[in-house]
Amino acid sequence: MIMRIQRLALVAFCGMAGLSFAQQSSLVRPAYMFPAAPSGSGPASVQVGDTPIYFTPYLGVAAGHDDNLFLTNTNQTGSNLYVVSPGLRIEARDANSVLQASYQGQYGRYTSSRDDDYIDHTFRGQGDWAFDSRNFLRLGIDYMRGHDPRGSTDRPNSSSPDRYRQTTPYATYAYGAPGAQGRVEAYASQATKRYLNNFDVTQGSDRDVKEYGGIFYWRAMPKTYVLFEARETKFDYKLDGSPFNSKEHRYYGGVSWEPTVATVGTIKVGRIEKTFESDVPKFKDTSWEAVVSWSPRTYSRFDFYTTRTPQESTGLGDFILSDIYGVSWTHSWSSVLSTSVDARYSKDRYQGFDRTDEVKSLGVKVGYRFRRWLTLGAEYTYTQRDSNQTNFEYDRNLYLLTATASM
Repeated sequence: MIMRIQRLALVAFCGMAGLSFAQQSSLVRPAYMFPAAPSGSGPASVQVGDTPIYFTPYLGVAAGHDDNLFLTNTNQTGSNLYVVSPGLRIEARDANSVLQASYQGQYGRYTSSRDDDYIDHTFRGQGDWAFDSRNFLRLGIDYMRGHDPRGSTDRPNSSSPDRYRQTTPYATYAYGAPGAQGRVEAYASQATKRYLNNFDVTQGSDRDVKEYGGIFYWRAMPKTYVLFEARETKFDYKLDGSPFNSKEHRYYGGVSWEPTVATVGTIKVGRIEKTFESDVPKFKDTSWEAVVSWSPRTYSRFDFYTTRTPQESTGLGDFILSDIYGVSWTHSWSSVLSTSVDARYSKDRYQGFDRTDEVKSLGVKVGYRFRRWLTLGAEYTYTQRDSNQTNFEYDRNLYLLTATASM
């Protein structure tokens, strides 16, 4: 139970800590799996009458100190901060379908910089249908009202954080029974991002992002698959005359293996091409995506991840080519005490601008299950950015005390 609850706490506070474990899973698109039935552990669910609908409410709170709120090299501003993060999950299922919905809020307050207070909301709805043992369909939509903290982008700072809304419908069709010799997946999504304030600096960042692709898996060994993937991503900026409209094409080959005694993972290596509609030069390079989990004990797990991927410009350069490497170690010392350690390194090379950053971060978390429904914790994250442009360098220390409650 503590590991499930602790993950909820991480969801609630990863945006502040700057070291999101969610980034690891997003590096590699996982193979489709029909949602498993709840294991019986984790926060208690409440049934709605005699219906198949269950809801799970939870609440996270945090208090701490950020010693470099705006990620600056000089004249650093520190502040105490308080965050309240309510959440709710709803699920209904039968043998051939699962409907899920969730809400995650985050209300942040800075005692020394009230202009940076924020209220973020994330809603998600998803449906999965198994038409038979070989045909599966997933339809979903994500909606977010979020913000870019001041100093987190290369846009000039305004008097308040840049707020935005983003809507992302998505679909996946999978053909092939679990464990079959061959399986095929096709997927598509469209993210619409619009900024809501500070239009003098944010209007150039409004965009639509369409993505679609397919993956073929071939079982080479009882639990090991070779895979081939092709993916296209189209960036359509809404500012007239934007030079950043582009298409990305990725082609990967790799292996993916189901859980064995100690490991599970996916490794892809291939090629990426980014072509602009303007006179920005075409880009080609090797690309990779990999996530590997190793569990030497049932109560201890290491997650290794790495990728090379382009990231969209936030004010400088044509785009940013990022090489990311990281490892996370989670360990349950007892039924009530667990810890996690996260280390991450990235090298960001700005294309079309003379800038290269190296960002290192280290995070340590501890969680203690004080009651079945209450987990108390503490977190510390250190982040350092070095750059060939010294005015972009900074150090940051973030301290948090956390609590997560459920029914």
